[in-house]
Amino acid sequence: MEFINISILAIILAVIANMVIGALWYSPILFSNIWVKALGKKMEDIDPKGAYVGYGLTTLGGIFTAVILSLFIQLLDTVTILDGALFGFLIGLIAAFRELSPTFFESRNYTLFFISAGYHVVALTIMGIIIAAFV
Repeated sequence: MEFINISILAIILAVIANMVIGALWYSPILFSNIWVKALGKKMEDIDPKGAYVGYGLTTLGGIFTAVILSLFIQLLDTVTILDGALFGFLIGLIAAFRELSPTFFESRNYTLFFISAGYHVVALTIMGIIIAAFV
């Protein structure tokens, strides 16, 4: 497991996939209406200027996640796309379920938890597939 073996192209493609999935996930095509309602807001209440910070943080988080996921996938003796999908899926479950306890103890809305958890599982599964394709 070495940083030298990380495919920059795989990282870039995985981060782009993460951003596209997030954009679709939180769009009217999928869950934005339910998400905004669960926040107790209206679409007009969401400040579009704040989205730039969110996109920046999502990009940084995506880069970090893709690099770490790549390092983990490299630990496998042989790598198939299915291995990458499974690794990504399992890491996605970890990311999702780490939020379950704060959701309960902080009385957060469970709808928000399920939307966010689903996004993590799907995005990390796809990221794992992309990274495995380049190992």
